[in-house]
Amino acid sequence: MKDLIDKIQKARFIWVCGNGGSASTAEHLTNDMYSKNYPAICLNSNVSIITKTANDSGYKYIFCDQLSVYANKEDLLITISCSGKSPNIRKALEFAEIEGLMVYNFDTFKDGSKNYERLEDEHLRLVHRIKRKL
Repeated sequence: MKDLIDKIQKARFIWVCGNGGSASTAEHLTNDMYSKNYPAICLNSNVSIITKTANDSGYKYIFCDQLSVYANKEDLLITISCSGKSPNIRKALEFAEIEGLMVYNFDTFKDGSKNYERLEDEHLRLVHRIKRKL
């Protein structure tokens, strides 16, 4: 947790993304950071860019294409995914690694578990802990 807080406080800008239920958690985290005056954007919130990119390039590029236009090396990418295997999340992480962005990944399934409810609850608790620490 301290590592994440340090990255948030150090970042020029924070990019957050997730899929499905994790997309809602990503929006919640972005809203909480905004309320604490941290510059953050949720990459899964711009429907027109997402649908344009999915149509023209493919769904796996919906996050990394946005990052390629807006992000720089002083930024932080936070990904929220239960499986960690979503192609769009993986492409965003690849982009961040190549471009030298800081990265933080919320925990994914461990030991073969597929308990979405438990993991999504843990992710939301982490969002609330982050807000209290900022």
